[in-house]
Amino acid sequence: MRKTFIPFVLWSFFISAALACGQDKMRTIVERAIQAQGGEAKIAKLKMMRIKVEGITDLIPGQPNFPIIVEDIWKMPGRYKSTSSFQLMGGAVTQIQAIDAESGWAQYNRQTQDLPKEALAEMKEQKYAEDLDRLSFLNEKGIELSPLEETKVDGKPAVGVLVKSKGHRDVKLYFDKSSGLLVKRQHKVLDPTSGKEVSQEVLFSDYQDKDGVKHYRKIVAYRDGKKLFEGKVTELEFFDKLDDKVFARP
Repeated sequence: MRKTFIPFVLWSFFISAALACGQDKMRTIVERAIQAQGGEAKIAKLKMMRIKVEGITDLIPGQPNFPIIVEDIWKMPGRYKSTSSFQLMGGAVTQIQAIDAESGWAQYNRQTQDLPKEALAEMKEQKYAEDLDRLSFLNEKGIELSPLEETKVDGKPAVGVLVKSKGHRDVKLYFDKSSGLLVKRQHKVLDPTSGKEVSQEVLFSDYQDKDGVKHYRKIVAYRDGKKLFEGKVTELEFFDKLDDKVFARP
């Protein structure tokens, strides 16, 4: 029987063509999500904004469904501040963590300190994953997209895109097959208690219009399969300009 021989250079060509085709398909999925949220010009507002979420967390040992308010403000690509407020033993507690370009700091009830190197690196890594939610990465250098198996999120079909970038952990983004909207992000995070990497899933739903941008109003997070946080967005604010001083250590 005669064997068919295909030169290595042709195999390389076929593989490259297949990869390019896959990249184009993934770009189409993300581009559809951008249009579903309002279009490229509108979602640019997501790069500089403030969000307030009121919800419950299971992070406090022995206190499930612990009420907490989280307010995040960011200025992509390098600045981010998260403020958590809650009641503990009858008193009001405020915690802040921030990234200010290459440095980071934390504050607990007005006591401020620099973030340790490892904690800052992990915070930046988690911020990298969260920044992908804003869908502005298509034209960034070093981003590689590949397909994931179709799945269901909240019982509805969803298509997935795997995002790879050198120096970062892989991130999986899932988009509702019908609406095109982002409904799930999945990636690895360091568990603060064990120091080991665990899977974190964040689900987005109840999209509503805000200044021409469709934005989720409900968020649920799971870590290692267990519910970590569930909340509703109560405030959204977009900025044309934002002073870097907002993120500076006090």
